[in-house]
Amino acid sequence: MKDPAKKANTMRLFVAIPVPRPVAAELEDWTLAHKDRLPFRKWTHPHDYHITLQFLGDTTAAQHEELQSSLKEVRSMPLSLASNGIGIFGQPKAPRVLWGAVTGELDGLSALYGRIIAETRKAGFEPEDRPYKPHITLARGFTGGSDMDGLPSAPALREWEADHFVLMRTHMHASPMYETIGSFPLARP
Repeated sequence: MKDPAKKANTMRLFVAIPVPRPVAAELEDWTLAHKDRLPFRKWTHPHDYHITLQFLGDTTAAQHEELQSSLKEVRSMPLSLASNGIGIFGQPKAPRVLWGAVTGELDGLSALYGRIIAETRKAGFEPEDRPYKPHITLARGFTGGSDMDGLPSAPALREWEADHFVLMRTHMHASPMYETIGSFPLARP
């Protein structure tokens, strides 16, 4: 059994690329237009849209300090990314997640993911045991009642330059639920 006192002294953290306001606004408009037809229990607040690079989990204050130092060592060029498309994780009859597709410099994004994994390992964090699939979570918790085959058309392609990544803290049951607690530049040499 987990020690509740120990859990109370931790922060639930992850590393991500934030989605800029204009892109988030387009995704929000799309979700509002299609929410009634897409039966999900929990819709992501537009301020919480992001592309996860690494989920870290419950982190102590000491780990947080070491993590901040490790993330400062990550070097990468800015990336041209775009929101373009909609998809699901899971079966069409019972999907787990509705997501916005990410396109653009995906090789660069994968390389950034690899650099972050290498640096966070030095601070004692291990990557999840599944392939990296960049996406923007829009909704979770399918409630049933309709098949997800034939999703509505996606919002129009919207490009942006990702010039930084962030360390985010989760505040469970809040909305918005994520707080940026560190920002790290992606810079041209």
